[in-house]
Amino acid sequence: MQRTTRRRALGTICAVSALSSLLWSCGRSPDAAPGEPHREPLPEESGPKKFAKALSKVDATVPELQRSDWLNAHWKTPVAHQGDAPAEWTELEKSLDPEKCAICHPSQAADWRGSRHSKAMGPGIMGQLVDNDDKFNYIEGCQRCHAPLSEQYPVLANNVANERFDPELRAHGLSCAACHVRKHEVRGPPSGRPIADNTPHGGFVPRDEYESPTFCATCHDFKPHQKRLNGKLFQETSEEWRRTSFAAEGKTCQSCHMPDKRHLFRGIHDKDTVRDAVDVRVSVGAGSLVGDMITASLTLTNTGAGHRMPTYTPPQITLILEQVDKDGNALAQTQRVGAVARRLSVDLKKELYDNRLLPGQSYTLDYQLRRARGSAAVLARVEVWPDEGYRRFYTAVLKNPARHTKGRPLLQEALKDSIKSRYELWRELAPLDD
Repeated sequence: MQRTTRRRALGTICAVSALSSLLWSCGRSPDAAPGEPHREPLPEESGPKKFAKALSKVDATVPELQRSDWLNAHWKTPVAHQGDAPAEWTELEKSLDPEKCAICHPSQAADWRGSRHSKAMGPGIMGQLVDNDDKFNYIEGCQRCHAPLSEQYPVLANNVANERFDPELRAHGLSCAACHVRKHEVRGPPSGRPIADNTPHGGFVPRDEYESPTFCATCHDFKPHQKRLNGKLFQETSEEWRRTSFAAEGKTCQSCHMPDKRHLFRGIHDKDTVRDAVDVRVSVGAGSLVGDMITASLTLTNTGAGHRMPTYTPPQITLILEQVDKDGNALAQTQRVGAVARRLSVDLKKELYDNRLLPGQSYTLDYQLRRARGSAAVLARVEVWPDEGYRRFYTAVLKNPARHTKGRPLLQEALKDSIKSRYELWRELAPLDD
């Protein structure tokens, strides 16, 4: 008997930083540390390696993005000190503190607080920086995107101590001012409304660049001269987008990640966003006796992410098929797993595989196993592990006590967070015939 079920889901996934991706499985072996996955071979490890094409071999649907001189100047990092604000401004108008911005912009601030941008200087990155806060080049390599204001740097060029350093502002990560304030001039997307006289902080300067993918590409696409593996940068999200129908239709990063100009920036960590971006289908066929062959397949298709699913290297989407008893308990030796990810070695020197999906592409986990005693159904699941690459990195770093001595407690916290961020996206139980 053949059963086919279908579920829809999707996710426009924009990760914020990275290193690598993946280890694996779904249950835990008895000797595994709490929260650590049980290690089982992945199909990609035992079978032929799969490598997504370099984007230079994928036809673009729109011309190469052109950055304006204004945008290049806007994103020159570290962003120059704001300097002295106009004398007639109030302390509220002069402040770079996002909580002060929230007084007049409560809805934008509320969205931002729940976003990954507000967590851009979380324990993972701070755990790496605190041991190197006297090295400008080290800091700049991370903070150019995570906290780009000069006021957020403990030292500046030539490792000179920064007299205007604000550690609280640094902790806010990619804050309001990082995108919107230069020399106390406030900038933003065109609003379509006239700016009234006597507006706080002199109103703002409208710029079309805020509605262009080029604004986001500054951080979400690594530079062309940076390291590549198999012809691919570690992150090149807008270039992936240029190869899709989304780009041809004018659907930009902002269309999905900032709907109605909201500062949500939702992506792989948000279950609803990912559910709206993929289609999941499971098919199960089996005989009715113990020992009969069960055949099944679980297919994930990128139907709504305007770039590779997932983009960047940390996330992993996990597909699981296993037999369960009448109470829903998993039966030993019946689980099969597969992953959609770009997996790199922890030292970032080798691409182990890359089976990420451009829009319209699918990944299928096939299952062929004899029916186990007590088997009542096949359980199909899809899990999302947004920070799996980071988990592998933190695990490796923490094995060396001499590394990141000051940041060790922060990295331990980040490791726990990388495991807690996992969630189940989808499940379907397919009963077997008696």
